[in-house]
Amino acid sequence: MQIILFLVITILLIPGSAFSGSIKGKTVFLGKYEQLKPYQTGSYKKACGSNIQNESILIKNKGVMNSVISLHGGKLKKRTSDYTLNQKKCKYEPHVITMPVDSELKIHTSDPINHNIHTYSFENDPINIMFLPGQEAYSQEMEEPELIKVECDLHHWMRAWIVVTPNGYSAVSGTDGSFEIPDVPPGDYELTVWHETLGSLTKSISIDNEGLDINFEFLDTPQKEAMR
Repeated sequence: MQIILFLVITILLIPGSAFSGSIKGKTVFLGKYEQLKPYQTGSYKKACGSNIQNESILIKNKGVMNSVISLHGGKLKKRTSDYTLNQKKCKYEPHVITMPVDSELKIHTSDPINHNIHTYSFENDPINIMFLPGQEAYSQEMEEPELIKVECDLHHWMRAWIVVTPNGYSAVSGTDGSFEIPDVPPGDYELTVWHETLGSLTKSISIDNEGLDINFEFLDTPQKEAMR
């Protein structure tokens, strides 16, 4: 009896992850897809290389890279942390960032030429500053959920996206379209996927201690750039 009681107490004292599941899956595109042509850098080729890959839609074996999958509903924790956006070889790394509110974004430059980073945001303070070679990182806290476009006013092909979410339960799909959101408390939620070109989809889901496997299927490509 004492052993059973000890085991019960031990289980109850284990952190919440013991009573949680992971959401795993893939984002896939089922329509017709042609590889986009790279951007030509022209007079900047010495510093940037002669061309830059267009990352507005990257698909490998139907898997969609750079989709943002986010969980909504319930009392989900923020999981605040620091996130980094770098300007390297005349492109943003990473191309897509997802981060919870009240987290700090640190912007760096690794390039030997100037950049002007410009964020198009309304809920958070916009950024519009010049980055010189060797400049120290610029930091800003993101205080409100928002989808933010990032561009360089000096190089038209440079673009990134910052997706600020209400909580820390989000992920960006990898090169094969796969994603995972770990340690989700049991409950009923809305799971949303957003992609800068393909748009957004939402599913109602229920999570138990076993977790959930779920895929998102994009069927067509919108004629205009999608924004949530």
